[in-house]
Amino acid sequence: MSNEKKILGEAQGHNGLIQYEIDVNDNKINDLKILKHSETGGIFGQVIEKLKDSVVEQQSFDVDAVSGATDMTQSILDSAKEAVNKEGVQLTPHLKPKKGKETQYYNTDVVVIGGGEAGLVAGARALKLGKKVILVEKNGYLGGATILNGSNVTGTGSKVSAAIFGDNGDSPARLAEDTARESKNTNCPDMTNLMVQNIGPAIDFISDFADLHYQKAQTQTVEHSVERQIELPSASSYEFIDKVSKAFEANGGQILLDTKVIRMLKDANNQVSGVIAEHNGDRVVVAAKSVVLASGGYGANQAMRGEESKGIDYYGPMTATGDAYAFNEGLDLKTHDMGWYKIYPHGVETEPGIAKLTTYASKKSTDLGGIYVNSEGHRIVNESAPYTDFRDAILAQPDRIAYMLMDERTRKEVHELLVLHDFQEKELQKFFDEKGQSPVFVKGSLAEVAAEAGVNYGELQKTVDEYQKNAAEGVDPEFHRDAKFLHPFEGDVFYLVEQRGRFATTLGGYSVDTRTLQLVNKDDEDVPNYFAAGEVAGGANGHDSMPSMMNTWGISSGYFAGLQASQNADQRDQTPASELPTLALVVGTNASKSYNRMLARYMKDMFYLKAKIDVLEIKDVPMFNEDLVKDEPAAVTEIADKIEAADGVIIATPEYDHAVPAALKSVLEWLSCERHSLKDKKVMIVGASLGIQGTVRAQTNLRQVLDSPGVDAFVMPGHEFMMAKAPTQFDENESINNYGTMSFLDFCFSSFLSFLK
Repeated sequence: MSNEKKILGEAQGHNGLIQYEIDVNDNKINDLKILKHSETGGIFGQVIEKLKDSVVEQQSFDVDAVSGATDMTQSILDSAKEAVNKEGVQLTPHLKPKKGKETQYYNTDVVVIGGGEAGLVAGARALKLGKKVILVEKNGYLGGATILNGSNVTGTGSKVSAAIFGDNGDSPARLAEDTARESKNTNCPDMTNLMVQNIGPAIDFISDFADLHYQKAQTQTVEHSVERQIELPSASSYEFIDKVSKAFEANGGQILLDTKVIRMLKDANNQVSGVIAEHNGDRVVVAAKSVVLASGGYGANQAMRGEESKGIDYYGPMTATGDAYAFNEGLDLKTHDMGWYKIYPHGVETEPGIAKLTTYASKKSTDLGGIYVNSEGHRIVNESAPYTDFRDAILAQPDRIAYMLMDERTRKEVHELLVLHDFQEKELQKFFDEKGQSPVFVKGSLAEVAAEAGVNYGELQKTVDEYQKNAAEGVDPEFHRDAKFLHPFEGDVFYLVEQRGRFATTLGGYSVDTRTLQLVNKDDEDVPNYFAAGEVAGGANGHDSMPSMMNTWGISSGYFAGLQASQNADQRDQTPASELPTLALVVGTNASKSYNRMLARYMKDMFYLKAKIDVLEIKDVPMFNEDLVKDEPAAVTEIADKIEAADGVIIATPEYDHAVPAALKSVLEWLSCERHSLKDKKVMIVGASLGIQGTVRAQTNLRQVLDSPGVDAFVMPGHEFMMAKAPTQFDENESINNYGTMSFLDFCFSSFLSFLK
């Protein structure tokens, strides 16, 4: 007889409680069903499906949380485990065994960094041009910042738009004019031209590639001089991400999720030729002829934002941490306008520096007669004007805060829209209950709300009296608000709700060659094989983008970058690859845990395109015994053969008692007695230690040994790589986390390659 149970549980999500059901039969998990949630749908659907598969497959809640949604998924796992235990369910876990650190190696034509809109379009374009493409995404889901947006985009110049709008007078030149006007001519004209010339072909391409059916967008905003905005039937960007990613894989593209890039891979000519990444504790090396950077912005990284962002809250994905600016360190890439943000005026600070949008609710408030005032109690803007006017008015205030004043009639409809868009009933009530704290949500008489919000009551009363008079007469002499929005306040109960500038998108970023979207260095020289697309390369929309234009840039730049990366791959195919030197890298210890082993493995991966490195272990080599030299142990033979076949040798040594370990000395004795495997071999010495001297004495000792008769090696002079305080130099995935250390290691290794020649 089966023992079926449906166990209900709750977990705390980012936007509120998540209610779920666990279906159990005979102490076995059959399903994890979500009953109710308030999370972002496009992200949540991908994350929960992945989490459920992991739980059901491994019959346990002790599985890994999903990267990019770690807090939320860990909350579900923890609460579900507790709920199942309370019901007395005895699960039999099938947890995947923990394995040692491994490296996965891939070779491809094009690698794309980032699984948002721009990255997917770039990958799709390269695929259709016959290229092998791998896309790496650090999160456990696709979509990036795009997935928080609508699907609305301009279709200027496309067959798709021609079928929707007919001959409406739109053109790339007109779209460029609108872009320049709305950004107050802060845009880069060449970037804008690239965008407007490519968005039409890009929309036609991606519509055909992923079977997308664009239609006229419900909202045609006033910033555009002609109707040109289109959207998908669902109006959701998730439809775009879902369909394009499925078509990408169906056409042979490969997607690596949970794969975070940590360094750029360079070839023997020191040119960017792939990436080094980390995936669930393992290292991933992707060698490629071309790289497309589509990693998004840096809005969630407050350390990267300057004084100009003070008082402007962030509401975008918390995963937009500007990783590219770390893993591109050392390439000396040129950046521009890093203090530009796409700022909207309708936001409420829900935690320090973090906002939730109130756009729809705020618009409803002003439609019904709500007004915007500052802390002095004065109106600051025409409340029926475009959003840019609100933004500029709020940012012009000394505290960069405005207050939305409304009556009970208006508040009810505003409340419904706030709840519909990310806010919780309990959350809103808490704002009202916590007086004197941010965010400001106050209710009462005009005097009471002014006092609680810190607004000048006398001036606020004058402002309300003047507004009531204007509303009654249907005119607004000071701000010229449209008469249809001049509704007088009703009753004696008022509400004041703060309004702050908020942003999700950064508009500055890396500079590119506008002919090719190739990244450039600070000398304005193209960086070979390296292209950019999307938010990471700003300039096309200037310091403020019109509605629909971030998607326009993402799709058009991805389309163009995919073409350029493909053509670059073709050119590299025509250049014969030079033969790489083969190196034997000896791990100079028999200890099971060794920072020198970590260093050796990292060198093998980091220099994957500069040399063929074979990491040799000595742990199985017996201690040297002269009685056995005529009957050489198999472990000695294996190492000796590989060293003799190699073009050069690297030895990674710890330091024991001011010298090399006995195990390493024993190996060298084997190699210099009957056989002389190191004779005339060129050798590089590296070492890592716990102390501050970084194997200096061990390396001196090793040089003496290698120079001795019978060994007769040629040790590279100088260029001593000594890693001090090794435990602080590696991350949890055994990759070097210090750029200065990595840079010096690269220098020493390049010197060794020259020494070999």
